[in-house]
Amino acid sequence: MSRLRVVFSIGAMHGGGSERQLVSLLRGLDRKQFQPFLYLVYRAGPLLSLVPDDVPVASFEERVTPSRIYLPGLMHQLRVRDFAAWLREVRADVSYDRTFLMTLISAAAAQRVGVPNVSTIVTDPQTGFAPVAGRFQWFKRRILHRLYNQSSRVLAVSDGVRESAVDFYGIRPDRIQTLRNGIDVELIRRQSESRIDNAWWTDHNPVPDHNPVPDHNPVPDHNPVPGRDPVVRLVSAGRLNEQKGFHFLIDALDELRHLRPRTKFRLVILGEGPAREQLQAQIRQRNMTNEVLMPGFRMDAAAWYRTADIFVLPSLIEGMPNVLLEAMALGTPVISTDCRSGPREILREGTLGQLVTPGSATSLRDGLLALIDNPEATRRTAAAAVAVATTDYSIASAVRQLEQILLEVGHRRPVSPSPG
Repeated sequence: MSRLRVVFSIGAMHGGGSERQLVSLLRGLDRKQFQPFLYLVYRAGPLLSLVPDDVPVASFEERVTPSRIYLPGLMHQLRVRDFAAWLREVRADVSYDRTFLMTLISAAAAQRVGVPNVSTIVTDPQTGFAPVAGRFQWFKRRILHRLYNQSSRVLAVSDGVRESAVDFYGIRPDRIQTLRNGIDVELIRRQSESRIDNAWWTDHNPVPDHNPVPDHNPVPDHNPVPGRDPVVRLVSAGRLNEQKGFHFLIDALDELRHLRPRTKFRLVILGEGPAREQLQAQIRQRNMTNEVLMPGFRMDAAAWYRTADIFVLPSLIEGMPNVLLEAMALGTPVISTDCRSGPREILREGTLGQLVTPGSATSLRDGLLALIDNPEATRRTAAAAVAVATTDYSIASAVRQLEQILLEVGHRRPVSPSPG
């Protein structure tokens, strides 16, 4: 039997969690049973280099010359038409998309040409739809209601996202199921071994050796050398936009350094996005250029997580944040805002990491102090989190679950393994 031909689609390959998860799925898919393809709106983003060589990549911007005539909805129709044409060209058996913006294109095209489609909802729509939906939101929401209910399967990255999507889009409960993100623990650990060539971050390192194993000690004694001020290193990561809440984290750090003037705080925010200039202006206004570094998107992000004392997720909106799972897998203590979905599930109601109120610098500050001032308890919690992240959120398990869904949707049976 021929392999199931699956077209994966997303807007571009920037460094966000959806793009990274897509790369992991493409890398892990069983090539004996599946032939993957990738369709992008824009051939852009640092994660393009991680797409496996055997995955053909097409992009709308390279395939279609945009019309010089502006009409509302024209560009969208061109994208739907081209994606439908691509499905025919590659003789696709199944279409798989991530993010609701891509669903508007790919699900519409797949349903137009009769290709079964699987759509993934990655963010709680109650809070995550409006900030990115742009114009005509009521209309897009109505279209998504129809597309999701006509999809072969709809996936949500967490139980909270699934429940919210049922209410927000009016999805029939039998159409949607939870498929949690997975992380490639071995790959993350290998990446974490990279050397960070930054004296500001590594100088006077109070952490003995952040080996990514359950018993490593990520929280130091904050008097590592007599006569030397203690150092606390914080790291955060994500797209630089308002929804990620980095401005609250900067305010929390400002409060911390005034409360603990003898402690040196260092914060690294990894990522790129439209709020970079705004965040940099905030840092300058608070005279914190010596405390905060924004080095952009980093392929060695895991090494920053591993060498940090605490990983901070200050988001206002989340679905199932990969970065939180990655930091946990490396044994780094974590603190996260208690979004409507995602972090609370991952941290098991706060037993695996600190949960704080979203949109509150003071809550972040107090949560960080609780971790810093209780190092033994923080170490025990971080060790427990390693076990959960590495066993319950394995990328291999996520890929196998997705493969089963694709086979069911494509009306195929699994290929039996070869004997011996």
